[in-house]
Amino acid sequence: MTPQTKKLPIIDADAHVVEPFDLWAERMPEEFQHLIWRREVDDDGRERLYYDGERLDIEWSTGTLSTPGAVQEGGRLDIDIDTEVDEGVRDPRRRLELMDEQGIAVSVLFPSMMLGLSDMRDGGIQVAYARVFNDWVREFCAVDPHRLRWGAVVPAEDVNAAVAEAERAIGAGADAVMVSPIFNKQQLPVSDRALDGLHGLLAEAGVPLVVHAVNPHNRCLAVYPHLRGRVQWQMGYSFQNQLATMHVLDSDLLDRHPRLRIGFFEGDIGWVPHWFGRLDATMAKMALVSPRRSTPVVSAFRRNCVISSDMNDPQLAHAVRYLGSDAVLFASDWPHHDGTWPDPIIAIRDHTDLTDAQKRDILVHAPARFFGIDEAALLAHLGDGWATDAPLASIPPLLPHGRGPAIAQPGAGLSH
Repeated sequence: MTPQTKKLPIIDADAHVVEPFDLWAERMPEEFQHLIWRREVDDDGRERLYYDGERLDIEWSTGTLSTPGAVQEGGRLDIDIDTEVDEGVRDPRRRLELMDEQGIAVSVLFPSMMLGLSDMRDGGIQVAYARVFNDWVREFCAVDPHRLRWGAVVPAEDVNAAVAEAERAIGAGADAVMVSPIFNKQQLPVSDRALDGLHGLLAEAGVPLVVHAVNPHNRCLAVYPHLRGRVQWQMGYSFQNQLATMHVLDSDLLDRHPRLRIGFFEGDIGWVPHWFGRLDATMAKMALVSPRRSTPVVSAFRRNCVISSDMNDPQLAHAVRYLGSDAVLFASDWPHHDGTWPDPIIAIRDHTDLTDAQKRDILVHAPARFFGIDEAALLAHLGDGWATDAPLASIPPLLPHGRGPAIAQPGAGLSH
């Protein structure tokens, strides 16, 4: 097989599973059963969700959340998670079939419901949820641990509990540990010295910290009443990563833990050159009350950090030139409705302002370095159909069936 007929081993740095509702009913301790994520369907087919003991008032169904582009013109707000969404969102063997279709060699998987773990009021239920999710996603990825990799969640109200669960997850094979941009409802920044036990554990283990944006209505952000509806996506995700990068780069975290790798995930990155330049400028203007910095902010970022991007960000190429392509990771956000739409792989494959070398960095080499993925070992596992020198023009689309593969097609792997 020649390189021209092979597939590029794309590493999707930020993809998602959708936790099945019966997971919580089956595995959560009895004492928390009245507070678990719960889904009911009325006689009229309308979905009702219950979370943390309260009924949620949201504009779209769980199925719509799990369908790329579903909230755009021509989409639907009432897509059914059981009958209209492909099993690849929750079944590992079907997920691998879809990855083969999509040309995805590795998916690093993060949660959907557990993105809101830090928002839950009770510290005990956070610990229980974290254990249940981490055990389930580990079992999911065990079907093919070369290609299916996972980010662990940790409880946020009790820092000692977070360290303990991170240590347990790393021992079970977690490829990253995920936290919210504002760690908990006590407004603890991710750079705070109170989290040094977690920072030190990750640095020593060589496991990256992933700061993943959450629903902007999350109580940890403190400004959540202003971030409802479309406003969440207009500014909520960029705002979270601006806060998190500022907290990290404006602190001595990377001096305290020089081996710690940090990724900032979800959203666009066109704001980065302005934001980092402004951090340098305000440090100079406020020198008497600012930490001393011997290197520019962007240099400190490049040494330890990466960021994932929406591939349709109109300022993507500008941000890549500013940060370097080895600091920007491909992320599909599949199957969430607010991920890159139209197709994220086509967006990067056909980008006219990025070089082939930059595209290969973003799609393969940068995420491999960040997550510590051995490219040679991965290729040996994948077999002859994949090659790092495969032509970019041969990359298939991520979404070959219109809104699929998140929308179920006849015979597409539903197993009810």
